[in-house]
Parts: sequence; structure tokens; C-alpha cells
Amino acid sequence: MFRDRLHKFACAMGVSTGLFLGCGGGEEFKTHTELPPPSHDHDHDHGKPGPHGGSLVELGEEEYHAELLVDHDDHAVRVYLLDKEGKTAVPTAATEVSVDTGSGKPLLLKPARQESDPEGQASVFELVDDEIVHDLLDAGFIHGKLTVAIGEKSFNGSIDAHFDHDHDHKDEKPAAPAGDAAAPVEETAPVEAAPKAE
Repeated sequence: MFRDRLHKFACAMGVSTGLFLGCGGGEEFKTHTELPPPSHDHDHDHGKPGPHGGSLVELGEEEYHAELLVDHDDHAVRVYLLDKEGKTAVPTAATEVSVDTGSGKPLLLKPARQESDPEGQASVFELVDDEIVHDLLDAGFIHGKLTVAIGEKSFNGSIDAHFDHDHDHKDEKPAAPAGDAAAPVEETAPVEAAPKAE
């Protein structure tokens, strides 16, 4: 009985303290319509896809951009390095681009030179791995960090990429209907193709 009273008292004190202290830093709450619009004096839109259809990632103080693309058909994760407008290729001598998805070991993309890249430099980096691509497309997004060296400086960018889940699973076996997981598969006789009409 004493324990119940002590528990109720402790709960009441916690709620009272929370109400007294509040949860803000003294600033008045403002809705998104009351906030000033962000000022952008550059020629690209962060909500639009990059020139290859991928998600743009800001590097540094808008010094560069990276375009992240997950390519189902080629089973590849690609990063295109772009200028501050997010349009023109920027080659670098870096040996890898790191994509940290927050789910363990970062993905390390290796150089995949384009014809226009100078010798010893690349503006495209990729990792070809069917399982990783499949997992990323199934998740439908990447929230993480991209790291790359351009010139003598290392750049980090926050990844907020979302993908359409329109790839097929033609190599996978269909799942058993719910509640019927152990149902036997009924075998059927092969069907002969009908002769072609000429």
C-alpha cells in the first residue's frame, strides 16, 4: 500500500515538473507558414532529381553535389559527382566514395570513369551488387551519409533518397498465401504449345 502511494506521488511530481519546466527553449512556436522561406541564390532544386534521375546530395556549403542512383537493371549503386548547380560532372582522383546507410558497414563505391573524365580521375563511382541493390530498393529509401574527397578536401553530405518500388521479383519464388504456408504444391502435367497458324 505504501509502495502504491509512493509510486502515485512520484508520477504526480514528474508530471508537475514537466508542466512547470515546459519543453521549449523559450522560443515561440511557429507553423511552417509563419517561417520565412529559405533563400537560395543558385540554379538547382533540391526536390528535383539530378541529371541521371537520382537524388541530389549537397556536399559542403553547396560547393558540390553528388547524385545517388540505385540502378535495378545494372544491379548497381552509383554516385555522380556534380558541380554546385548539380548539373556538370566533376572528376576527382579519389579512390572511393563511401555511402553509410546506418545499417552496418558502409558501401564503398569504386571509380567508373566516363569518357570525358581526365586520366586518373573519375566523376562516377559505383558498386555492382545485386543483393545490396535489391535490399535498397525493397527498403525504398536511403537515409545516411555520403563521403568523398574532391581535390585536397573531404566532403560529407546527408542522404535523404527515396526510390519507387517498381522493380520486379522475377527471380524469386512467390510467397505462400497467409495461413497456408505448409500447403503442398500440386504438380500438373506439362502443357503442349499449340501449333503456329501460318
